[in-house]
Amino acid sequence: MNNIYLLLVGCTCATYSLAVSADSTFQESNHIDPFLGLTFSSSVNTEYGFDDNVFNQHDDHIIGSDFYFLNPSISIVGKRNTKDFGFYYSGNYRKYNNDVLSYRGESDQNYKDHNLMGVFTWELGFRHHLELLANYDIGHEALGTGVTNGFYFSDENPSKKYATFDLFNITSPIQKINKKVNIKYIYGAKDAKGNIVFDLSQDRLDYDILSSYTSAFNTYLNDENMTETDANVTFKHQYTDRTRFDYKLIYKNYNYKDNQRDNDDFIIAFSFISQITGKSKIEATVSKVQKKMQGDDFYSINWNVSYKLQPTDYSTLFVKSKSEVKEPENTGDFIQSFENSITWKHQFLGHITSSLSYKHISDKYQIRERTDRYDNVVFNLHYLFRPKIEFIFDYQYALFHTNNSTDPVFINGENYERRLGYEKNQFGLSVKVAI
Repeated sequence: MNNIYLLLVGCTCATYSLAVSADSTFQESNHIDPFLGLTFSSSVNTEYGFDDNVFNQHDDHIIGSDFYFLNPSISIVGKRNTKDFGFYYSGNYRKYNNDVLSYRGESDQNYKDHNLMGVFTWELGFRHHLELLANYDIGHEALGTGVTNGFYFSDENPSKKYATFDLFNITSPIQKINKKVNIKYIYGAKDAKGNIVFDLSQDRLDYDILSSYTSAFNTYLNDENMTETDANVTFKHQYTDRTRFDYKLIYKNYNYKDNQRDNDDFIIAFSFISQITGKSKIEATVSKVQKKMQGDDFYSINWNVSYKLQPTDYSTLFVKSKSEVKEPENTGDFIQSFENSITWKHQFLGHITSSLSYKHISDKYQIRERTDRYDNVVFNLHYLFRPKIEFIFDYQYALFHTNNSTDPVFINGENYERRLGYEKNQFGLSVKVAI
């Protein structure tokens, strides 16, 4: 009888374990405050991985390093009558075990990023809805990307003709702060066939000016600071239960410390969203952009088309094609960017989910002879051990190629030659736990 009892208990535990694992979605732990009625949830993701090109270098000083990664997140949400609000925090902490050694010493690539966001929505009435959002992000740019794209390390006293980290006393990731505020007003009932959306936002980017940098590089960073102000009006027409049309008028203003870089975008856009069948959905936007700059105007027809195919409940395919005009560099050149991507997500045994994606970006400069190509491959494998415990394997491959690898960067009145292009692999194993 004891053996039968133990066998029954074991079978029950095994059945419960399989049932728990059958849900493929990670579940946050929600804790409700009995006094204020607020809902608290949090999770933490810890990872150990390896990056074979930490500094995104073209040839010299290609340094690989293993790293430790920590990603905590906290959310607090509440509701008062017709008002909903939420506060969210997430952090990204990474520590590398290896540093590169140049003639001026070591370079430290460790970073600590923080993101704070608050959201407030208010149903003012049957046809009036208000949404407020504020976001404060303390982030970074890894060396060899962004404002230091093509910079490299030197083993000897660098010449002023070359963009080296040593020349400008750069030894750590470039710190930056993004501040964004957004206010959105929606007129129309939620289930109405027509809605009008008025959206106004401002996004401010500020690079951290350090005393350790040279004055020339600080001037360069200061000129890269930018404030983007967006205002748009959207009319949404729910044509049928499966099809919606959007008509948009958008105005964008880009304001820099260097006033010669200020420019404006005037955009007219038309969107088509349709649930074609129960297994496929398409979203397409076509827009005409007029970019007004200090010395010239630029016109472009852009698009953003995505297609989702889900032949079964456990397998989904995403295909996307996109064209956009990117912000001009400090040389005055502007970029027409083309992006194509494909993603396949598949679920195994109810608790194992895989994702494989490939993305290709081609950036064509309009004034000088330069074309950049980016190829990215990402593979993820998620194993839901328990509803609140998930193991993740992640692999990323990135290739950046250009036909003008020595294209100079303009810093404080002088041109500095770069070494553009890199190839890197990164993989990691992490565990995510709801607290």
